[in-house]
This record gives sequence, structure tokens and C-alpha cells, in this order.
Amino acid sequence: MLERRSALANVKPYTSGVLQMGEARGFSLTQAAGLGTDFVKSITPITGKLPPDVGIAVENKGRAIMRVGPEQFWFVGPEDDDLAVKLGPLCAVTPLSHSRTRIFLDGTPARDVLAKGIPLDFHASVFKPGMFAMTGLHHTPVLVHCVGANRFELYALRTFAVTVWDWLTDAALEFGMEA
Repeated sequence: MLERRSALANVKPYTSGVLQMGEARGFSLTQAAGLGTDFVKSITPITGKLPPDVGIAVENKGRAIMRVGPEQFWFVGPEDDDLAVKLGPLCAVTPLSHSRTRIFLDGTPARDVLAKGIPLDFHASVFKPGMFAMTGLHHTPVLVHCVGANRFELYALRTFAVTVWDWLTDAALEFGMEA
């Protein structure tokens, strides 16, 4: 297997008194898609419980599972996850690990940083842990996942990872980040 190289290899994680930002490495990202209710029934014995709706993520069998479309799921697991092999005979499987960079923001100001450039309501009563949205940041498509009260993970196309990183850094300057 090809060795994964980080698009953010030359940037350092940031920590201020109230906000942390870095790349979350060492993961696999697998997309599975199919048609009809038989698709969901056929993969559930392998995946466990699936999210009921688009925009909701569940944790199951060591993976975060996000329903990104009516019959389409993203599975985020450990780097050596063999889920793609198990699902291959049952549905259309697309490995996305090498095409995405995962950036985390953690801290009380994380919601304010994201709200500067993403057209979503990040209030804690609206965008709660376990929710995600496929949206845009500046001019870049991203999936933003609320994984904790003030922790978010952004999945950006690897090609745009540095752009997303630079934008987040600029947006976080008022919270003690250094450019």
C-alpha cells in the first residue's frame, strides 16, 4: 500500500490558552453507497447501527458513521480498518482516506472561528455533538463534524488542506493563534 503523506506536513499544531488546532492523522475514510432498503439491511450486520438521517453521526464498532446522503455513508475508523474489504461485495465502496485531510479545532472559541466563514448556525443548541454538515469554507468544500461540546473535525479535500488551514489560522488570530 502507498504511504500516506500529509498535505499539512510543514505546518505545526497550534495551542493558545483557549483553542487548539491541528491535523488529526491516522484514520481511514470509506464511503459506501447502495440502493434501496436492502442495501442498508445488507451492511448493518457488518457496520452495526447506522445513522437514521443525513447530518447525524453515530459511533459504532470503533468508527464514526455519517449518513452523507439517503443511501450513502462515510465511515471514519482506524488507519488499518478493513471495512472496505468487508463491504466490497455488498455495495459501491470508495476509499477516501488519501483524498481528505482531517483538521480539528478544540476549545470554547471554536464555534466562533468556524462561524466566521461557514454559513451554518454553530450555536450549541443548534449544532450539537454528533451532528455534521457538508458545506463550504471560503471557496472550499468541507464536511464539518461536531465531535464534542467545543470540538470540531473538518474534512477537506487534500488539495485544499493548506488553504483551509491558513483560513482557520487567520480566523483564530483574535483567540491567541499565531500566523
